[in-house]
Amino acid sequence: MTNMENKATYKSPQIDALLTALTGRDRTACVESLTCATCGGDAQKVAFRDPLSWKEFQISGMCQECQDEVFGVSED
Repeated sequence: MTNMENKATYKSPQIDALLTALTGRDRTACVESLTCATCGGDAQKVAFRDPLSWKEFQISGMCQECQDEVFGVSED
């Protein structure tokens, strides 16, 4: 994958605070520790499908399984 750095994308502090309040987990800390911000599971348990899925993890903190639940799975 292109950028495998465990670094969350920037969000305004207010958005990060809202996400933390909603999930009970700090998105930035989750990305850095490879933990899912949605389910709290190990984000490495199921490999990311492609570079776009990895980028989504950096944006949202969602593991591949949570991404699949939220966005669905492409038939491609």
